[in-house]
Amino acid sequence: MLATAGLYELADAAAATIVEQIGAVVAGWKDRARKLGIARGDIELMSGHSMGRDFVLNKIDDFTNQLSGQEWMDALPEATREDRRMKEIFRVNCTECHQPGLVLQNRFDEQGWTAILDIMEKASYHGFTGAATPPRTTIAFHKKELAQYLARVRGPESVALKFKLMPRPTGDAARVVITEYDIPTSVGKQELAAMNGSNWAEGIVSGMHGTGGIHDVQVDDDGNAWLTDSVVNDYRTVVKLDPRTGQVKGFKVTGPNGRAQTSHGIARDNNGIMWFDTGGMLARLDPRTEKFEFYRPTLSSPTTTSGQVDVAPNGRVWMSARRGALMFDPATRAFRFFQDKTIGDGQTYGAATDAQGNGWWTQFNMDNVVHHDVAAGQTYDIPMKPADRMEVVLTPEDRDFYHNIGGDRFSGTFARPGGQAPRRLSVDKANNTVWVANWWGANLAKIDVKTRKVTYYRLPFNMTPYNTIVDKNHMVWTNLTTDDAVGKFDPKTERWTIYKLPSIGAELRHIAVHDKLGEVWVPYRESDRAARLQFRTEAQLAALRGDLPATRAAR
Repeated sequence: MLATAGLYELADAAAATIVEQIGAVVAGWKDRARKLGIARGDIELMSGHSMGRDFVLNKIDDFTNQLSGQEWMDALPEATREDRRMKEIFRVNCTECHQPGLVLQNRFDEQGWTAILDIMEKASYHGFTGAATPPRTTIAFHKKELAQYLARVRGPESVALKFKLMPRPTGDAARVVITEYDIPTSVGKQELAAMNGSNWAEGIVSGMHGTGGIHDVQVDDDGNAWLTDSVVNDYRTVVKLDPRTGQVKGFKVTGPNGRAQTSHGIARDNNGIMWFDTGGMLARLDPRTEKFEFYRPTLSSPTTTSGQVDVAPNGRVWMSARRGALMFDPATRAFRFFQDKTIGDGQTYGAATDAQGNGWWTQFNMDNVVHHDVAAGQTYDIPMKPADRMEVVLTPEDRDFYHNIGGDRFSGTFARPGGQAPRRLSVDKANNTVWVANWWGANLAKIDVKTRKVTYYRLPFNMTPYNTIVDKNHMVWTNLTTDDAVGKFDPKTERWTIYKLPSIGAELRHIAVHDKLGEVWVPYRESDRAARLQFRTEAQLAALRGDLPATRAAR
């Protein structure tokens, strides 16, 4: 069903205003840099001239604000079974909506940590929601021992943790050029984020000062990035970013209350058309004309669009929905709903489609992947249960508690040791393999499309993969939300390459690959930014060093 016209309005951030805002933010950075003793400086770049400037790095006593998520987690003690248990309980309860450094960069006594946890009991993904909100069961159950644990490892008088800093990147991990783009916030005066993670001395960005919202990204044929905004605001639903000029253009899908409808997922089809979810509808966007069309399912409200969007080679669009997944046929403008085989809490998070146009989706809280074969009319459950799950750290009381609240049986919770929490997924349509990002499991699951056999590949460290995307060379890319890093996995060699980002606290929620341009893009959820990763070959590096003629190196 084509939605009524006039649902979107244009909100354009003028380039002159952006430049003025950038100047104000840079001035603020310099002021804070002086107070923190950080060396900063300006340099005028001139074409054809080599420019340089020397800096002196001063030693500081407390460098903890600058630590990555991996470095924080590696520093937590695990010599005893109880340490390992509490470390895992902390990880699955306290890093769902932010990175571990946001918590651990602070020090409180047991009373202080208890006050923090009292708030977190009633906090949602978007922050504190008030006393009327039912408490988060797992935090309530573990609150006393969590407060004691945090006071022990990060109390005012705690002995310093033993930090092992990660080595500098080498090899492929160092052959990357990363460009970060600031996007005006979607709230208030639409200013640039005053704290965006580029100054590590400030610590992890919280995202709760009006700078969180950018969620998914896709790149059009001209190289422009299109990003969705997942936070309720008055200005925009999607954003167009021109990487050549840095200019940002916002588009608003107006809801019944006059505010902007939010969006979570966006996909690009073989013709370059963008498809995204918004306000329970599926939206079609032609990047060339900037024309929008909207389609609303003629089904009941529990099956409205949400979550992740993917497009099959036949042009049919699959997307997440309550209690299953939806498929939209652009030729007939008709939706079909496919219900979960095992009914749980109704949440579907990730959705994807294979080369045959069949659907795959995740039951995040149930550690389950669902597959529907459209031609056969069959639905299959594929449990996510690797052999090395960390359930061994649970006590008998823990096991009873998680079993009674559902565990992975019917609705339960993802925040438990041993939980996999399959978040988002993608399909290598040429190789007939599905790649699932198991959030708490810290692994990627490969599913054979034909046999539904599952193989697990652990990450090099215990961080959380959020999404997967496969490039034309069958490399699997994932965004590591709690570590400000992008991972590339080679299925043939089973080797990982980790690309560290220049900023901290980004909390990556999506990743996109543009095969033609050879680029990878990630959005910064907590600071309204986006990063483009471009990769250098050995020949290109040799040409830059002068080892080879540039024309020869480019071949």
